[in-house]
Amino acid sequence: MTRLRRDERGQAITEFALVLPVFLLTVFGVIDLARAVWEENELAFAAREGTRYAIVHGAYSGAAVGPGSATYTAPDQDTAVTSAVLQYTTGIPNVTVRSTWPDGDNDRNSRVAVDVTAPFLPLPSQYLLNGALSVTLRGGSMLIIQR
Repeated sequence: MTRLRRDERGQAITEFALVLPVFLLTVFGVIDLARAVWEENELAFAAREGTRYAIVHGAYSGAAVGPGSATYTAPDQDTAVTSAVLQYTTGIPNVTVRSTWPDGDNDRNSRVAVDVTAPFLPLPSQYLLNGALSVTLRGGSMLIIQR
């Protein structure tokens, strides 16, 4: 083991103090990036499940959703599709669901689009900037009604 000379004793602590903030910023940046990827993946999965629910419950279904149904509010809200999407977004706050039928009806071979968005607040923004920086994450899906 080498012994430090008297004038080199403070060098290690000084280097540590200079490197630590960069290291912590890198670690928390990787954690935040992983959180954002996970959340966007969950939003895409929830949108896909909402779209699947909508294509199975077309105009000829016993519990129809979309234009002309009791659960639909023009131009882009359907409470049944929204509740189907929200089942898959547990742990994600402030989720917004937008359901549209681009062809204007919920008949067979018509399209259904579901877009799910949620704000993402990175950790540095949350704790250091009082939430000043927010990113909106989005997941979407479009399918064709089968029933």
